[in-house]
Amino acid sequence: MGPFLYSVDVAVFRWINEGWSSPSLDAFFAFITDIRHFYWVLAPLLLYWLVRGKSKHRWLVLSLIVGVTLSDQISSHILKFVFERVRPCNALEGVLTPIGKSQAFSFPSSHAANMGSSMFLLSMAFLPWTPLFVVIALLVGLSRIYLGLHYPSDVLSGYLVGVPVGYSVWLGMEKLKSLFVSKPVPVKKTAKKKRKKRG
Repeated sequence: MGPFLYSVDVAVFRWINEGWSSPSLDAFFAFITDIRHFYWVLAPLLLYWLVRGKSKHRWLVLSLIVGVTLSDQISSHILKFVFERVRPCNALEGVLTPIGKSQAFSFPSSHAANMGSSMFLLSMAFLPWTPLFVVIALLVGLSRIYLGLHYPSDVLSGYLVGVPVGYSVWLGMEKLKSLFVSKPVPVKKTAKKKRKKRG
């Protein structure tokens, strides 16, 4: 990243991290950034889809598992070690860190990558709810900047990793469905005509 783009990145980061700082936002972003706070909702929902859901829901659960696994591995275990970017909380002075610092590399944001892949897949399964899924992904990405753990470019790059992964998984699952899901056999017109003649 060039000096100018980096200066813009830092300026936007400080505007969010320092300019928005308040106890209420500290609590809000600290809560939504940790997926463990949502296990009580996610675990029963995924289990219900697997056990009692329709075929569509079971394929969605499989898609989510594959999509998040891929986006997390690509961002956390490949790209972070390629770029080795230091997190803003460790590289800049005066960064506010309401939930503490992390020594892991910064680029790209794995949270954003995982949100990108999972929210894309959920959007494809439940199109009317797409705006809600987009808001969730944006809020989680924003939380990483506010909490001092990522630059804005880290979050944007995370989305650029996660969404294509989600799209690729969705395409792959659609092809698998065509192989494993049986389609109704069309009734031949000749058979219908014969039945009419017999009648």
